[in-house]
Amino acid sequence: MSAADLQQLHGLLRDPHAPPTGPGTTATAGPPDAGMTPFDTGGVPWWDPATDAAVRPESDAVVINGVRVAKGSLVRVHPSRRADAQDLFFADQVARVTAVLSDVDGAVHVALVLVDDPAADLHDWYGRYFYFAPDELEPLPVESPMEHREEIPS
Repeated sequence: MSAADLQQLHGLLRDPHAPPTGPGTTATAGPPDAGMTPFDTGGVPWWDPATDAAVRPESDAVVINGVRVAKGSLVRVHPSRRADAQDLFFADQVARVTAVLSDVDGAVHVALVLVDDPAADLHDWYGRYFYFAPDELEPLPVESPMEHREEIPS
């Protein structure tokens, strides 16, 4: 592979909503950023909380199956989207929501710590969360986390 070919593999931004191009399509290819509108932050860096003061991950909520889920809510995890092997280990586990976040593309992500994880407090303390989409979560009634644990047969 030439150096120019290798460079083409890195840092190329394409519009995921652009019409398809390539063999068998009628669309013509333009520059990589053709038709894209940049994320306008009004001159403030996108990672700065001042970019959108209306976003409050610690108090924002998402409605899942008609139930408001926010920080402190209990949910059962059902990985389904692009689940990897680690996500599948968390299937049917009870978790506590630590934040509801949205990304620059408008997708919602729910930050969790597992209730049965002995290190959950440490993960929460230093911000190590597991992130799932709302459609991968089942809200649980407000009860003690102990009531949601499954019995392990002897």
